[in-house]
Amino acid sequence: MFKMLFMVLKISQKKLSVLLFFSLLLGIHPLFAQINFIRVNQVGYYAHSTKQAILANMEAEEFEIREHVSGDVVFRGELPEGKHWKQSNETLQVADFSALTKPGKYYVYCLNEKSHPFEIKEKAVFESLSVWTLKAFYMWRASADIKSEYATFNGDDYSRAMGHPDDTVYIHPTAASEKRPIESFISAPRGWYDAGDYNLYVVNAGISFHALAMAYEMYPNYYKSLNLNIPESGNGLPDLLNEMKWELDWLFNMQDEDGGVYHKLSSLRFCSMMLPSEDKLDRYMIGKSTAATLNFSAVMAMASRIYAEYDSVFPGLSERALKASLKAWRWAEKNSDVHYSNPEGVRTGEYGDRGRSFSDEFFWAAAELFITTGEKKYFEKLDFMQLFETPTWAEVNSLGLVSLALHKERLSKITNLDVVDRKFKGLCENIYNMCHYCPNLVPIKKFEWGSNGVIATNGAILGLAHYVYKSDKYKEAMLSTFNYLLGTNPTDYCFVSRFGSRYPKNFHDRRTTAWNRSEPMPGYLAGGSNANQVSDCGKQNYPSSAPARCYLDKTCSYSTNEIAINWNAPMAALTGIVENTIGR
Repeated sequence: MFKMLFMVLKISQKKLSVLLFFSLLLGIHPLFAQINFIRVNQVGYYAHSTKQAILANMEAEEFEIREHVSGDVVFRGELPEGKHWKQSNETLQVADFSALTKPGKYYVYCLNEKSHPFEIKEKAVFESLSVWTLKAFYMWRASADIKSEYATFNGDDYSRAMGHPDDTVYIHPTAASEKRPIESFISAPRGWYDAGDYNLYVVNAGISFHALAMAYEMYPNYYKSLNLNIPESGNGLPDLLNEMKWELDWLFNMQDEDGGVYHKLSSLRFCSMMLPSEDKLDRYMIGKSTAATLNFSAVMAMASRIYAEYDSVFPGLSERALKASLKAWRWAEKNSDVHYSNPEGVRTGEYGDRGRSFSDEFFWAAAELFITTGEKKYFEKLDFMQLFETPTWAEVNSLGLVSLALHKERLSKITNLDVVDRKFKGLCENIYNMCHYCPNLVPIKKFEWGSNGVIATNGAILGLAHYVYKSDKYKEAMLSTFNYLLGTNPTDYCFVSRFGSRYPKNFHDRRTTAWNRSEPMPGYLAGGSNANQVSDCGKQNYPSSAPARCYLDKTCSYSTNEIAINWNAPMAALTGIVENTIGR
């Protein structure tokens, strides 16, 4: 009833707020309620690229772009007929103002409503975003003091004392061996905290490392010049590779002497909401698994070829990584079905593979070994009969496919890669079609845990598709995906902290909560809308049960508002790809 009334009268946001007040007073769930009507990329647009906004439930015929300070109209455009999006329960229209190329600060105006302000710039639109989505990993470092000179953003200091030196990590019964018996200990420092907690997981490290490595291999010159201002800056290694090496150094410690890899370094339970230096829980190497070992093998194979260029800076690193990769591969071949599940008494993240095949992990590891070594025997291990979809930590075969596509030209001299091209093109077309036929121009099937990570991953793959095939349709889909994460979504948030006009401030993150500051650490991507598991804050506290609008910026909302390395990595990669595709 209310929706029909809205569509007929085209009421303003203020009038809708009055209706919302009375609906709440009457106990009516506000499924129809809008957080905002006009959605833009809150960070900005490049002057000579496609520029689009999304209008929700307005059914207007035209829109205007107005100058931010004066309100002067600088552009008028017509609007297409609206399309209903089931995921947000809205009728959406795409406002295209690509013809406006004059740099400045503007807002979209339509039917007495206005968008958040945005900038149009000739260059460096997303340079700061690129830096800080990567600096987030520096801020995530274990076993290190985070210093003010590297951790200050717009005057806010996010330095902290070192947490988790991890020089005494106990061997859990599930990880014990003859040479490393129960309750013996090893040293395994460094690495990145996984998410809003302080544990480290090999499986999630794998997909995160891949996203950053892919971006580097696409645009090495860009990353060689990108200054992240981290302690290692200026040491002869690109800053991105310096940051990735922090994770790599930890990963080396996760391999047992027999080649198998421990599934995780973790306390037995999550600590409370405290700073890393305050967490004194014992930490353990827990379990070994085929999944962790193959993730490790794939990452080490990638690292071997990427760091080979810098052997003068870190002598032997590339060779060491390849040896570790091959050792892990041999262990996995002999132990091809070792599943992981949390043992009794362990309550931290599982990243388990229960009931699933490891064919996807074998595919990824074999692909990376083939690319790095050039040995055809690894290509012959690849099973292309698998289904290739958006990669997640639990389904990683597409990571191998992506890497093969990126290196296709060089590898074609070794063997016929037509099957790689066919499968990769199919993956790209599936992602493109998801975006193209979505009224909100975003490539996602359903909104579940970490939806923004899925969206960022799809955006990065679209960017790689444009890189490989030079097709503008992939570039445009990449841009609309990027826009969604930075504001053209039904929540009214730019999902990256400290960027845009409205961003998450209350992450489900122990550092953020313990600090209790008015402004969150910059550069972190929120998990995003998720219609499942909303009991964490109480279902009635979420703004809507419509999947794409089911997001809550509160600490209790681990289902929508946590942060994680496997979401930030593709966001950082996507940002770098956009900068290189559009801005250079």
